[in-house]
Amino acid sequence: MAPTYLGVEVDVNDPDCPVNSVRNLLHDDEGYSDLDNDQNSDPNPLDTSMFQPELTVIPLPSNIGEVRCRELGLTNLMKEEISLREGQANDALHAIRVHLGDKALIFHNTVQSAKSQASSTRAWTRVRSVETAVNLNASIYSKCRSQLAKLPDHDLLKKYLPLKKEDLKASSAVADPNARGQRDTTLSWFWSLDVQGDTSGNDWMTEFYWVNWLRTKALRDRWNEEVILVKHEMQWSINFFNHRAKQWLGHMRNATSAGLTGHTCYAARQSHIYEQLAAHAEDSFRKMLVQLEVPVSVTIVGGTG
Repeated sequence: MAPTYLGVEVDVNDPDCPVNSVRNLLHDDEGYSDLDNDQNSDPNPLDTSMFQPELTVIPLPSNIGEVRCRELGLTNLMKEEISLREGQANDALHAIRVHLGDKALIFHNTVQSAKSQASSTRAWTRVRSVETAVNLNASIYSKCRSQLAKLPDHDLLKKYLPLKKEDLKASSAVADPNARGQRDTTLSWFWSLDVQGDTSGNDWMTEFYWVNWLRTKALRDRWNEEVILVKHEMQWSINFFNHRAKQWLGHMRNATSAGLTGHTCYAARQSHIYEQLAAHAEDSFRKMLVQLEVPVSVTIVGGTG
């Protein structure tokens, strides 16, 4: 089948061809066949018991390799596979999001409200079923990403990040996005991916994106307000230190006029301490303000459209 899809230049009889790599490995295994040595070792062409499709390497460009594909002039096929892998990753992530939403809803509506052992058992059975679907799609996504890493001329790995175990946990922000105490809750990175048609025919996902878009926008606005307040607090701290330094300088002058040498020395020392604090704060805040001037990109979940 390889020449049909990859061209006549691909020799399926080549021992270095990936299509035959698994086949050669199986033939090299001494314990693979259960036949006696004195029997005819020639396989029956009608016998399909030797065929194991799960061990067959599909001759895709990511399996053949970039160098071999360029030698065979299959660069267009590499671009086609990149496009297909991108769609596969989007489908897997969409399925993960839907199943995580179902899992969170089951926890919120069924598991927590179960009042008998039977209902609790049924609820946890549903949870395990959803977890199986989540793990399956996570495996598909991870495999898809590993295949994308073998293909050249794309930057999709920056968009499709590795999945971590904590990313696959059900969050109360998914089950009940309007609940209290979640204003600082942030979701995993794949919830913010813009997948075309992600909300078509799914009112729950549409409402979820709306709520989390507004929540994330409010969180960003609070961060911007906090930056403004912190800048003012920096200046207020410097002003306070300068004010205290002037106060102790006035006390020093009064003590000098009264001829109180000890009071004069103490007031001068306190004034010098506050002057040093003001200078140190101004220098530290100036360095920090330079970092605050760098714009920070904030990804907002979903959209208003």
